[in-house]
Amino acid sequence: MESIYSRKKVKLPKKYVNIVTIIIVALLTVFFLIKTITPVFNNLCQSEAKATATKIVNDTIDDVMENYTYTDLVVINKDNDGKINSIHADTATLNKIVSNIATNIQKNIDSQENRDIYIRLGTFTGITLLSGRGPKVPIRISSIGNIDTNIKSEFESAGINQTIHRITLETKCEIQILTPFNTIVSSVEDKVILAENIVIGEIPESYFDIGNLLENEKK
Repeated sequence: MESIYSRKKVKLPKKYVNIVTIIIVALLTVFFLIKTITPVFNNLCQSEAKATATKIVNDTIDDVMENYTYTDLVVINKDNDGKINSIHADTATLNKIVSNIATNIQKNIDSQENRDIYIRLGTFTGITLLSGRGPKVPIRISSIGNIDTNIKSEFESAGINQTIHRITLETKCEIQILTPFNTIVSSVEDKVILAENIVIGEIPESYFDIGNLLENEKK
C-alpha cells in the first residue's frame, strides 16, 4: 500500500500575524480618514487660498491707487451752460493703472509659492471642539495662469441731478493649492472700486462706457 505524503503547512509565528494585522488595520483606518475628511479638507484649503488671494488683490490695488484720484481717470465735458455733454475715460492712465495692478498682483501671488499656510488637524474633523487643535498640516499655495482684469463704469442715482459714478476693477486669477494629499485649482474673483465721485447735473443718455472703451483700445 502506497503512503500518501502531504506538505507540512507553514505557520507564521503569532507575533508576525499580529504585526500584519495591525498594519492592515492602520492602513484601512488611514484610508477611511482621508476619504472622510477630504471634502472638509478641500473646502478649508480653498477658503484659505481665496482669503490670501483676495487680500493680495485688495492690498495691491490700494497701493497702486494711492497716486490717483477720480479726476485722473475721467474727463467730464460741459457746455457753456454747465450741462454735461459727455464723460470720457483717460485711457492712457487707466491702461497704465490696470497694467500695474495686474503685474503687481501676479508678482505678489508668485512670491507666496514658498510660503506654507498651516491648518490644525482637528479642524478637518468638522467637530467644533477639535477645531484649531492638533498638529499643523502645511498647505502650499502657488499661482498658475494669467490674471484677468476688466474695468467697469457704473452710474447710480443719488438724488435730483446727482449721480454717483463708480469706476470698478474686476479681477480673476487662478490659484493652485498644493496639499499633502492632492492638488486643488480654485478660481478667485474680486470686484474693487478704484474711484467714485458724485457728479452734479444730468448725465447724458449716451456716454462712453469705460469698460467697453478700454476693450476697444486693445483691438
